[in-house]
Amino acid sequence: MGGAPLFPPAPTSAIMLGVIELTRFNGTKFYLNADLVEYIEATPDTVITLSSGKRHLVKEDVLTVVERIIAYQRRIHYIPVTEVGAAAQEKERPGHRGEEVETSDEKLDTLPD
Repeated sequence: MGGAPLFPPAPTSAIMLGVIELTRFNGTKFYLNADLVEYIEATPDTVITLSSGKRHLVKEDVLTVVERIIAYQRRIHYIPVTEVGAAAQEKERPGHRGEEVETSDEKLDTLPD
């Protein structure tokens, strides 16, 4: 398995952990805890309702907000798969890559009581 990982590693900046950046209608940026989003509406403006009941009106469209939440979820659930780890697992499996596997006819002919 070569190449770049499927998702980038999580950012180290404390401000980016657990939040997504959004824009109020007056142009100010703010950061919203993505785990608290209960639902998003297009009314036609985008309204985000949190699990607390608090609502936020933002400039971004619904699709943009959803994409940012998905990107956040990917960052926090990112688990890198290393080639070394995958290669080590493959070597542990008997019969992998044409290796001989010891079989015994005795084991096949007898059933446990």
